Amino acid sequence: MSENTLSRLWSMRLLFVALSGFVIFLHLLPLNSTPRQLPAPDIILALAFCWALRRPEFLPAGLVALVFLFSDLMLSRPPGLFAAIAFVAVEMLKARAAQLRNMPFSVEWITATIALLCVILGYRLVLFVLLVEDFALTTALVQILLTSLCYPGLIGLSWLFFGLKKPSLGEVNALGQRL
Repeated sequence: MSENTLSRLWSMRLLFVALSGFVIFLHLLPLNSTPRQLPAPDIILALAFCWALRRPEFLPAGLVALVFLFSDLMLSRPPGLFAAIAFVAVEMLKARAAQLRNMPFSVEWITATIALLCVILGYRLVLFVLLVEDFALTTALVQILLTSLCYPGLIGLSWLFFGLKKPSLGEVNALGQRL
């Protein structure tokens, strides 16, 4: 019961913002002057999917929108486009979280991968329709694959370091609402 206090709720929300800011910071660091061979996985999106499927109450809609909008601005993407698509995907996963609670991890992973595929290909489709030059389709597919492969690791790290696990049946939050 001590796991579901209001302070834990707000500390996990702040932790999500801090982790997202740290990932953005790492993207902006000039670590190498030559172009990368492989695209970087979208850790923020995978982390949001992980937390949305495990503990949807830790990711309120406004927080998700602001984090993704900030990442759009910092990573020089069209402001709000990726944020809007990712926001819709996170909210859809949050709505399905209760149905996936008793499913095996493989179903959760496939669901997150399908959502990831829809977000990145949807983003590319909108950019294509608007005639905005973007990276190659093979680069997008490699990014989807790498992000999908990072998902189990993020689940494990979130469980190990932050205690993020699926709620058990009958568990209630700090406000007395069923999870």
